[in-house]
Amino acid sequence: MWKPKDTLKTVRLSQSINDEERTYVTMRKKLIKKWLKDQDIDCKLEDVPNIALLGSGGGERAAVGMLGSLCQLAQDDLLGSLLYMCGVSGSTWCMSSLYSNPAESLSKSCDEIIKKLKGPTVDLSKAVEWLKLRKEQNQDFNLTDFWGAFTASYFMKEMNTCCLSEDAHRKFIKPYPIYSAIELDCHRQGYTKGVWFEMTPHESGFSGLGAFVPTSCLGSQFEGGTLREKRKEMDMVLLQGICGSAIADGQMNSAEVVKKIWGLFGGGKNVSNSGGKNVSNSGGKNVSNSGEDDMRLEFVSRGEVKVCNCLPSQVGRCVSELIEYAEDPDALKTWEVITTLEQLLKGHVSSKGEMLWNMDAERWQRNSLMERKEFIEKVSLELILTSDSWTKDWEDQSCTCNAKRMEVTMGMTTRSAMSSSERITNPWVPDKLWIAQNIFPLVIKWEWGTVSNFLFKIQDTNVPSSIASKEKIHLVDAGLKINSPYPPILRTSRKVDLIISLDFSAGDPFETVRSAKTYALLQKVPFPPVKQSVWEEKDHPEDCYVFEGQSPEVPTIMHMPLFNLQNCQDEEEIKKEREKYTTFHQHYDASEIQHIMEKAKDNLKNNKTGSWNRLLWLSNAERIASHGIRRERPSSPWYKTRKTLQPMV
Repeated sequence: MWKPKDTLKTVRLSQSINDEERTYVTMRKKLIKKWLKDQDIDCKLEDVPNIALLGSGGGERAAVGMLGSLCQLAQDDLLGSLLYMCGVSGSTWCMSSLYSNPAESLSKSCDEIIKKLKGPTVDLSKAVEWLKLRKEQNQDFNLTDFWGAFTASYFMKEMNTCCLSEDAHRKFIKPYPIYSAIELDCHRQGYTKGVWFEMTPHESGFSGLGAFVPTSCLGSQFEGGTLREKRKEMDMVLLQGICGSAIADGQMNSAEVVKKIWGLFGGGKNVSNSGGKNVSNSGGKNVSNSGEDDMRLEFVSRGEVKVCNCLPSQVGRCVSELIEYAEDPDALKTWEVITTLEQLLKGHVSSKGEMLWNMDAERWQRNSLMERKEFIEKVSLELILTSDSWTKDWEDQSCTCNAKRMEVTMGMTTRSAMSSSERITNPWVPDKLWIAQNIFPLVIKWEWGTVSNFLFKIQDTNVPSSIASKEKIHLVDAGLKINSPYPPILRTSRKVDLIISLDFSAGDPFETVRSAKTYALLQKVPFPPVKQSVWEEKDHPEDCYVFEGQSPEVPTIMHMPLFNLQNCQDEEEIKKEREKYTTFHQHYDASEIQHIMEKAKDNLKNNKTGSWNRLLWLSNAERIASHGIRRERPSSPWYKTRKTLQPMV
């Protein structure tokens, strides 16, 4: 264990928590003590249990599941017991929204977020405006910036430009938030101590190394532990991009990024208008109004929606439609669009690009669905590589897209906005041209999460040269390592008594526990025993498992898989739920959001008694232990219905 020390009062090297967090925790525990007293539990401040709520990764499924869980905790009046709230990946998307308004309680914030999630996406021009500002301010502009803007506007439907450090001096009405990421190079090299990166309102840094910097300085330039150049702190939009960038590890995931970019270019069945009329797309088919996506190209003329027919606009619609129907078994749908693309792009793409069109209708019909999908992915990526050749019309002043008198709309335009003469409303094309010029090249470069390394050239034996020698580090989704934020909460200096683990992972709901146990073993930090047979229940889990800490310094874990035998009828239904609500699912509609929320709420509702008894027990645990009395599991009907989990053999 290191002795606490400061490096030039800026970089802090210590395994202890910082003074500011310690103060926040103390004040928060005073509120918890008061809350406990309101529940007829009277205890000393030192006996107030340290309870941490952990939200796993899982994209929008995790964000919505985390929200549903918190809503149920609020209904059961248990939010007041939480000291820490920690998230990974999708759960951090929910957290960033919850903490955006410091004056609101968590329960009220939940209601506001639900309304936003069920509402329209953010206007594309706002997302591009944020991206432009980021590029001007930051020389490390990379795909994480795009991913943050996409996540915030498309999934969470708000561009929250607050900074994490702003939570440092706010009231203590909310649990102390901890966001998690990992350092990509350390992850690839298998260096456990340098992998996990935590971000709190006061400090950010490497959990395993015990190396931290003030969060307001994260991203600023340091050398030898000294601040050389202060840079603007990242906001919550970028933080969401960092925490949710699971696709950053491996360029084979570029197809997913390409798909999202083309999705912004609109088209396909999602093209809609305020009047609910059908709109003709590039393939000549009528497509209905989905009423969901506002991030698309729209023209308004005499109250009707029209599309621009310049080359880049048509190409954008065609490719987005191809991607949309890539997994459709009807080969004819995509072949019609491919034929249109071939006609549009002749003479506009490189010889390499023209080779992609060496396809005939008979061969296309004969190809398997997987072969057609791979072809479409190749086409969409190749058009990004050659975008400078087919986007020139957007720079041409004669293009109708560039009409000087443009009005920005957000998917709905009223007749009162129209003049007697035909007026084109198109907020997207200038933004799309900017995306083509500035985001497309980033896909080729494939750089994620680049920030200045505050440990650059620092002289300390506890910081390995492999980290100290790098001027930049790369922060990405922590779910690539452990899909739940166990590492920061397992730090012994945080003295957590109870971990409530909400698992929204795809597939095996116990992989997070297994990975956390391995991490704890390597880091030599306490972790409760887990029975080997638990791993065998991954396809048909119960709604809650208790992994009991056998001594005061070992935390107890309540682990709750999202889909389980209590909120699903059987193993087959669990499988169907997992297959439907995938991590890279397009954003959920209102009914899907409600469905996921209800599943998550059921888990907390069904285990309210167990949570309450655990709280009663913990509030007296330290006092009992101090008198030499053996800790026993509290007696309750809830515990009798749960399996007894013995140490793993």
